[in-house]
Amino acid sequence: MTVHRGHPVTNARHAALHSPLPAHERALPVDTAWLRRRARLFAAVSDRPFHLVVDLQAYASVTGLTFYPHYAAQVYTGPEDARLTVPLMAVNLSMVTTREEADRALAHETMHLVVPSYGHKAAAFAKAQLLLDEVGQLVGAAA
Repeated sequence: MTVHRGHPVTNARHAALHSPLPAHERALPVDTAWLRRRARLFAAVSDRPFHLVVDLQAYASVTGLTFYPHYAAQVYTGPEDARLTVPLMAVNLSMVTTREEADRALAHETMHLVVPSYGHKAAAFAKAQLLLDEVGQLVGAAA
């Protein structure tokens, strides 16, 4: 989620997203390997591949976008006249520090890839929650 000191309704909808992680795992720290595995699950359930980027300077260099320090995450699909086949998803590991926060950020940004026209409407966050639920089912089925 790109945090522009967002609208209170958007912030509340984002905070209400419920991670399928067991309670004892939600506060665990995020490392790059775990985040990459989790991102692959979101790409799988959404049927929307993306490249996960944690090097924010490289992301800014490639996209030409400023990635402000208060941003948690952001997706880049390319310029309107030349969309990327596989979009980029940048995650700021200094803002997304727990696995629960990572689940919310991945669901939020994946939602933007799946239903970009929904913006931050309630239906968009319903889709984000559905993605979280599907990731939980996928992990549960593998266990």
